[in-house]
Amino acid sequence: MTVDYRQFGAPRRYIQGPDVIRDLASFVAEHGRRPLVVVDEFVLATLGSVVTGSFEESGTDYEVLTCSGDVTRPNIAEHAALVRDRRRDVVVGIGGGKALDLAKGIAIDLGAEMVTCPTIASNDGPTARILAIYNESHVLCEVGNLEFNPSCVVVDTALIARAPVQFLISGIGDAVAKKFEADACRLGTGNTMQGTRPLDIGSIVTAGCYDMLATHAVDAVKAVENDELTPAVESVVEAVVLLSGIGYENGGLSIAHCMTRGLMAGRGTRSVLHGYHVAYGLLVQLALERHHDDVVGEVTDLLSAVQLPTSLADMGMHDATPDEIRELAVAAMSAPHIRNTIAEVTVETLVAAIETVEARALERAPKEPPRARA
Repeated sequence: MTVDYRQFGAPRRYIQGPDVIRDLASFVAEHGRRPLVVVDEFVLATLGSVVTGSFEESGTDYEVLTCSGDVTRPNIAEHAALVRDRRRDVVVGIGGGKALDLAKGIAIDLGAEMVTCPTIASNDGPTARILAIYNESHVLCEVGNLEFNPSCVVVDTALIARAPVQFLISGIGDAVAKKFEADACRLGTGNTMQGTRPLDIGSIVTAGCYDMLATHAVDAVKAVENDELTPAVESVVEAVVLLSGIGYENGGLSIAHCMTRGLMAGRGTRSVLHGYHVAYGLLVQLALERHHDDVVGEVTDLLSAVQLPTSLADMGMHDATPDEIRELAVAAMSAPHIRNTIAEVTVETLVAAIETVEARALERAPKEPPRARA
């Protein structure tokens, strides 16, 4: 059904800074009194008391549930069944994207409030209502939704700065596309993740997100490579987690994210992180929409400077065959936001756009391209 109203979605509260996880219990208490802490096994093993310390000190009636495995319906149900009779009223997800999505699924099952506490900044999932659900073959089969965005997002930048740099690079790749995707959705006839036409705020926020990344991304990557937490890192984390999240939910997604459908399963490309896929998908979108060479050059230079891919070979698909390129295009056509653009989108136009990106990469030779990190 077509509606003529527009709507806005965002987390109720966002908190960012070094060592804020030490005050996690006080932030959670605003949203529930009996928290279930869903934490990645690796995170619990490495951080231990840092994760649970504030709950212990505050005397909170909390419970820890370690999570593992893929985000599938059976795995969500299995984890939720372990605590369903405990009357936990808020779920606190701590870890990477998989842990947070499992926690979201458990919160939906329990009818509980949701608090996210990411330990990496590889994408904007911590602010989002959605969770990606896979089948047993690790193929994306469903997008689930919390009733509302997380009640609170707690981002400890000291933790994120200590994580391997490829996670932050992935987050930059995921976020840098959002400006162009929001613009494509707004200028075309696309809907946002709210199911309605975008408000202007989607494009305003994503434009700011892009500007912050263009200004600070290179310095932030260098800082994290040196185990440093700097103002540039703080700015980039804010752009990756908060601005990118608000931007895409209210601005919409487009071709850059559609391309991830094929890249998730492609030869070589399947082994790299989501943000690397999106970064390459952005170049395909720019080619499809016939953006000016100056825009393409600026984006390509930024991606290269932060070690994001600008060709299929950069992600491990060397000497891509015509059949492989067509498979990427066919898979992209199955994404729900494939029409969120002003361009004509068919398998043939997508194949042509991919071929344009690959030709541009060859033109830049013999300069050595960056290698995507798995």
